[in-house]
Amino acid sequence: MKRQIGPRDWLSIVIILFLAGLFIYIGREYSRAFGSIQGGGLLFAAQNLRLFILSYGRLSLIIMIGLHALHVIVSVIPSVLVQFAGGFIYGMGIGMLCGFIGITIGTACSFYLSRLLGRRMVTLFVSEKKLHKLDSLAISPRTARVLLLLFILPVPKDFIAYFAGLTKISASRFFFISTVGRLPGMLIATYLGSHILERNYLLLGLITVVCVGLSILSFIYRERILQKMNHNV
Repeated sequence: MKRQIGPRDWLSIVIILFLAGLFIYIGREYSRAFGSIQGGGLLFAAQNLRLFILSYGRLSLIIMIGLHALHVIVSVIPSVLVQFAGGFIYGMGIGMLCGFIGITIGTACSFYLSRLLGRRMVTLFVSEKKLHKLDSLAISPRTARVLLLLFILPVPKDFIAYFAGLTKISASRFFFISTVGRLPGMLIATYLGSHILERNYLLLGLITVVCVGLSILSFIYRERILQKMNHNV
């Protein structure tokens, strides 16, 4: 049976609507402040982002990490711009480190925010029986393979943490899938940012091929990766 709506549910609805409005506003202002990455404007937007981040001086690394987290939480912000800017400003090593820390924080925030607010909302529209089926589907090896594939492929992926939070998939399992799946794309974007001014297209092409190869290998050996994950988490 579905639950009847109560005072706590109304509070959750208000919070969700407020956050949705806030995220849309942040995404719009973000694009307005730094520019669009469409039409070859990636470098221009990254330069604007660079000036903004470096204006914070010693706090610039924290701001960079915060922006990485923000693009996961506010899914309308293009992740490629932030990852590209990380490499453009700090180089490959520090850019990747900032990205890894920030994206991990953002994924955790999105996942637990959805679990705290969204899961309760689901019970208003979905019966316990159907919810248990959703939970069983979420923890199955097949779903883990699909999630890993979604993270590897060049498709919008920041919303996935919100969906995962609605289910009973374990946080450690989901974070592992997210980290493994995001690495190839993050490597390409960060490397591109760190070497864009050098115009070393041969080396860039080689790195891209390597990262694509890693993505393909991750998919081919997904069973072994997931078995290792199941053993460790």
